[in-house]
Amino acid sequence: MTRSAGADTLTGLQVLVTRPEAQAEAWADTLRALGAHAVVAPLLTLSPVSTPEAKQAIKQCILDFDLYQKAIFVSQNAVAYAFEWLEDYWPQLPIRIEYYGVGERTGRALEAYGVPVTAWQSDGAMNSEALLAAPELQSVAGERIVIFRGVGGRGVLAETLRERGARVDYCELYQRQCPDDAATQLTQALTELNETPLVVALHSGETLENFHQVSRALPSAQARRLARGTLLVPGERVAQQARALGYTRVLTAENATDPGMLAALERAAIDPTLLQTDGTHDCD
Repeated sequence: MTRSAGADTLTGLQVLVTRPEAQAEAWADTLRALGAHAVVAPLLTLSPVSTPEAKQAIKQCILDFDLYQKAIFVSQNAVAYAFEWLEDYWPQLPIRIEYYGVGERTGRALEAYGVPVTAWQSDGAMNSEALLAAPELQSVAGERIVIFRGVGGRGVLAETLRERGARVDYCELYQRQCPDDAATQLTQALTELNETPLVVALHSGETLENFHQVSRALPSAQARRLARGTLLVPGERVAQQARALGYTRVLTAENATDPGMLAALERAAIDPTLLQTDGTHDCD
């Protein structure tokens, strides 16, 4: 028996929303409209790079944009930050560049700028590995490719494309950090949540790392309470990362999109055993 979508789809669930502040409240409102008790405690913040060296590196990449055959954007944030620069230096974008996005939201963000997107995924994992499976990225020997992203992050895209013979450059536009007040936000969130099972929604591996570090620094009673929760993560890679950190209550969504994460929550609302395992993470 399945439950049809409606206002009570997530009734009985309490969800800790940890997305960046600009995105957190909208998603929390969606969860509340479906009956969940959702509380926001951002564990990731984004800001543009600020050092003169980093800004000069971006400027040079943007000035050289017409030298690339392919441009890959790793997220909708990468699209937003990149086009702030591109629109300043390229009122009319160069021709014959193919545009790629990691995941549906990234592809849609590119389309919003009027860019024809060669490849992006609308279902499945929606990660770097899925994009690398695109037919258009198989034979890239001798091509120049630029990857727009934040500082650091996974290297699988560039590594794989270089193995296929491409010359790959990064254009690192923004930095991801743990908010300075993350511990305070988590502590406040716990005062708004009861003792019933808790789902901690973590949309990325970096958010998971921030959650792990911040929660372990809290007083032991609060840390244990968070550790008893179930971690909702986007995909098996982040699920493995969570298990490696010692978490045993892990609910895995197909991807980090709103529909993907919501589908996992709806499954848990129907079958609460998905939120339970035999053990909990050791916070001693």
